[in-house]
Amino acid sequence: MRNIMTIIRKEIYRVVSDMRLVVMVFLLPGLSIFLMYTLMGNVMQDQVTAIQEHQIILYERNMPDSLKNQLIGLDLGDDRVLNIEIHEAKDADTVLADRVREGDIDLVLLFDENFEEAILHYQSMALPQLKVFYNYGRQQSNFSYNQVMSVVRAYEESVRISRLEDPEYYFVFHTAFAENTVDERQMAGQGLAMLMPMLIVIFLFAGAMSIGPDAIAGEKERNTFATLLITPTKRSEIALGKVISLSLLSLASAISAFIGIILSLPNLMMLENGAGELNIYRFSDYLSILFVLMATVLLIVGLISVISAYAKTIKEASMLIMPFYFITLIVGIVTSFGAEPNQAFLVHLIPIYGAVNLLSGIFVFDWSMLNLITVGVSSVIYTAVFVYVLNWMFNNEKIMFQK
Repeated sequence: MRNIMTIIRKEIYRVVSDMRLVVMVFLLPGLSIFLMYTLMGNVMQDQVTAIQEHQIILYERNMPDSLKNQLIGLDLGDDRVLNIEIHEAKDADTVLADRVREGDIDLVLLFDENFEEAILHYQSMALPQLKVFYNYGRQQSNFSYNQVMSVVRAYEESVRISRLEDPEYYFVFHTAFAENTVDERQMAGQGLAMLMPMLIVIFLFAGAMSIGPDAIAGEKERNTFATLLITPTKRSEIALGKVISLSLLSLASAISAFIGIILSLPNLMMLENGAGELNIYRFSDYLSILFVLMATVLLIVGLISVISAYAKTIKEASMLIMPFYFITLIVGIVTSFGAEPNQAFLVHLIPIYGAVNLLSGIFVFDWSMLNLITVGVSSVIYTAVFVYVLNWMFNNEKIMFQK
């Protein structure tokens, strides 16, 4: 019993006497979870707020003035009014449908030419028609449709109430929805865009994290790294060799994930559409996904190598890597909320987030070659910086031989 208590006291003292272990064991787990869920909540709230405050771009033709007045300045409660910009639709229906599909317009309402007159003289005129164009594959367009159509339905109900004496005229107007305002390929890929980027980046990080700490921190812990450093090999070559070897091993994990994506697509698409095999992705899309995986692996391996060189043991390296793993997890979760991929150039310079954002864009066919090159070049630059830092750490005896 005495020996057991001695071991317990020794292990407890080893932890509490090392400020880094105190932070990692007692403070970091709770702090990481708090920050992760707080950030997730803030991101979700920001996305909801952004959609609610989005200015609705509405194009109309022959809309009744009474309905238009109801839309302008509509009170949504909580001191909010409907933020809407109404334009007259002068283009052809096909042009308007294309602009809705491309995201230039949120909603189009096309009323019959004699719509208001047909409402007033409902007993003698034919049932008028309202044609609606909106893209239910885009959040802003879908939100615009729900907000505006709620007012249209209220308008329809008020007209119906005025006809209580003529119940045979219950139907006020006919609503027709355009069939070509949604990109079916984009809709089919949205399910993958919500799930796959998050899983890919998590698997890549987990794969690199499983071999990275042992390659450097493990050698320090086993006292074999000192032998390696005293060899005639330059330490810069050792640093580069470590990163390249880890990258190749992690790349095998990336290729495995890539193959898994290809093999899973037919089943995923069948579940999503209830149809057979759907070849919605081109060969260039697959190459782009693989390119992003390679670039991301380099970045992750560089980061893990630097952390492992700083740590004294494998356990410490794993604990130091965990906050970055949580950050990666949060980045992946943020993309799963369904927000449309950001096409801004600067976004793709952000480590990890730029790659995940680009993957989401590839899955929904909303990406550019410029952004692909940006992610690749920035990842190489970040990796070069990590290799430089790793070389400096290898030349620092205090870091490499700390006890």
